[in-house]
Amino acid sequence: MWPAVRVACIWIAQLALRVEILRHPAWDGRPLVLGGAPGERKVVQLCSPEAEAAGIRPGLPLREVVPLCPEAMVLQPDPVRTAAVLEAVLSDLQRVSPLVEPADDGYFFVDIRGLQAMYGNLDALEDAIHAAVPALLRPRVGIANGKFAAAAAARMAEPGASARACVVPASETRAFLAPLSVRHLLMLEPEVQHRLELLGLRTIGDLARLPFNAVQAELGPPGAQAWRVAHGKDTEPVVARPVMAAVQDGLRFDDPLGSIDAVMAAIDQLLARTYSQPALQGRSVRQVRLRALLADGTSWERVYTFKEALSTRDAARRALKSKLDLPNGLPPAPIDELALELLGLGGEAARQPGLFVARARQLAEIAEAARQLRTRYGRVPLYHAIEIEPWSRIPERRWALVQVACDP
Repeated sequence: MWPAVRVACIWIAQLALRVEILRHPAWDGRPLVLGGAPGERKVVQLCSPEAEAAGIRPGLPLREVVPLCPEAMVLQPDPVRTAAVLEAVLSDLQRVSPLVEPADDGYFFVDIRGLQAMYGNLDALEDAIHAAVPALLRPRVGIANGKFAAAAAARMAEPGASARACVVPASETRAFLAPLSVRHLLMLEPEVQHRLELLGLRTIGDLARLPFNAVQAELGPPGAQAWRVAHGKDTEPVVARPVMAAVQDGLRFDDPLGSIDAVMAAIDQLLARTYSQPALQGRSVRQVRLRALLADGTSWERVYTFKEALSTRDAARRALKSKLDLPNGLPPAPIDELALELLGLGGEAARQPGLFVARARQLAEIAEAARQLRTRYGRVPLYHAIEIEPWSRIPERRWALVQVACDP
């Protein structure tokens, strides 16, 4: 049976930790803790359920982790591998439906309208979704008539490939959302959520019972949106991520790179490869993304946005060199693999200089040449034409040659 639903939500809870388990399956079921990256506060950012059972919570200083749980494994964030897993999941989900919207915190929204003819029933659709997401990521699937209800259903679903989706038909949306905390209404600021709780409005159902005009007058547009969502009136569409033109290449090194000269030599090679690709001919670049896998097993990623479009390899090299020369510009460990991606491709192939600035620079260069000639020959053998009588019928009277003046 295919109830009145239009959105499926796939949620990968604790995404960064699940990516590490995907790389190391033997770690599944062990107490894992994600700490801060180099330069960040040394506190717990994420922790697995096994670590939570030992009393570890996000925000706890890392120095207190081992005394609470000696078996805990403290990991560093790995943004490059996490991004690669998300891209792979997105690509596989796009085979299930052409409209897939990736969102923050491990959420994917899939527009399932029109898929009944392909899959027949929701069980077949769920199987296709689970086939697109690795089982070790333990995805949760929620299906509803709107994105908000689908996300709430995904949070309440059981994790894992063998678990079935939490399905909320359109007619049951309001009853499903009513007992949930107002903390689920992420369109409201945390201070607003706390204020609602102080007023005794602790659930979405409590908010739904208020008059629309009063909620809108008190909380503004976010409150109006929250009231509509609480009544199951969620018309926000699934918006697929726009396709961005990009050119990329990568290198892997037998000896890890640790110095600025070695890193710039690798970047020179990557820029030579990327700027020679046909997709970049006659086009400019606004952004560069550098991704590196480091010798200590972690990863590093930076995105640099330039003040002006860069159409040459040398300009891109100078811009990147200035960024990497800054304090903490280089990765915190030697580089095993380096990838360079050129983003924000545009049609600008050259830069038009300022008209009057160029003229002033040209006159200054002519004056300098005149001074050098006078020093060498004792006179200035340079002349320029000026109009004196443009109305004259005699050509010789219209223009005159005047010696170029120069400062003494």
